[in-house]
Amino acid sequence: MIVMAFMERYTDDEKRAVIAFLNMIITSDLEVKIDELNLVWIMSKWMNLDIKSLEYLTEDQVKHIFHHMDQDKWLEVMRMGYTMMAVDKKLKSKEKDLFDFISTIHQTSTEDHRNFYHLMNQMSELTPLDQLVLIVLAHYLVEADGIVRESEFNMLIVLSTLIGVNLEEIALYRIPKDTLYQAVFSMSPHAVKRLVEELLIISIADFKIAEQEYDFIFPILAHFNLNFEDMLNRARLRLNEHLEYYELFRTPSEVN
Repeated sequence: MIVMAFMERYTDDEKRAVIAFLNMIITSDLEVKIDELNLVWIMSKWMNLDIKSLEYLTEDQVKHIFHHMDQDKWLEVMRMGYTMMAVDKKLKSKEKDLFDFISTIHQTSTEDHRNFYHLMNQMSELTPLDQLVLIVLAHYLVEADGIVRESEFNMLIVLSTLIGVNLEEIALYRIPKDTLYQAVFSMSPHAVKRLVEELLIISIADFKIAEQEYDFIFPILAHFNLNFEDMLNRARLRLNEHLEYYELFRTPSEVN
């Protein structure tokens, strides 16, 4: 398990293009919501980018940068764009037009275009945007029962360390849970299972799951028809397999 800076494998130009692309999706319908902006602002801050400096990056420049991305990285970017479109619960025509325009960059035929959407649904790893949603959800989770336990908070520190983000900045952006759920509902079933496992690992840090914690995760379980006991067993297995790493990054902390 390697500790990385957030979006470390992206070049500076690629990072700028990703943020610009997501911002284009948000502003394409002229109905900008603060929840959507907060997601992009957090990503920008974690990458040390000034979002205002991206306003002069044109659509053609973004397309040029994406054209030189490798296929796997470009697919991840498209997956993030799809998630961002889902946040406001409805797919608007201008958002779809922009997404379709960018998605043709690495396509060579109509059949490949269909395969693109198929591949998106098969992704098992979490995109950087998925990771952001996971961290914010996890932050809510440790507060779900009104008691922030040190064991759970330490596991949250572990997760943020492994992703490569500053946990202290999460509290600055209070993104509504409904917005986060909508983002999760757009993810592939494979990625969702990974996300739920990570949430459950935090929940079982104190060897029990509070009713409020279960209620917090339940909407995701219900939407994807996931069995709670099966997911709990998967989480325990993952925790046991990587226990040494969790212990390595577990640090003493003060819980307010």
